[in-house]
Amino acid sequence: MKHEDRRKEAGKMFIDIAKYIITVGIIGNFLSEKMPLGAAIAIFTVAIISFIIGFYTIPPKK
Repeated sequence: MKHEDRRKEAGKMFIDIAKYIITVGIIGNFLSEKMPLGAAIAIFTVAIISFIIGFYTIPPKK
């Protein structure tokens, strides 16, 4: 595959974004002590979507 390394790095980036979003959501929840349910669901949904995109972007091993 021509761009295997680029796909691998892009996939890692999407997975890192998912980790950062979850981390920010957890820290934000502790600092504000009250997070609306809609915001928590939105953060979780975006993190899951980012993880799935990253998972399918990384090419399978040959």
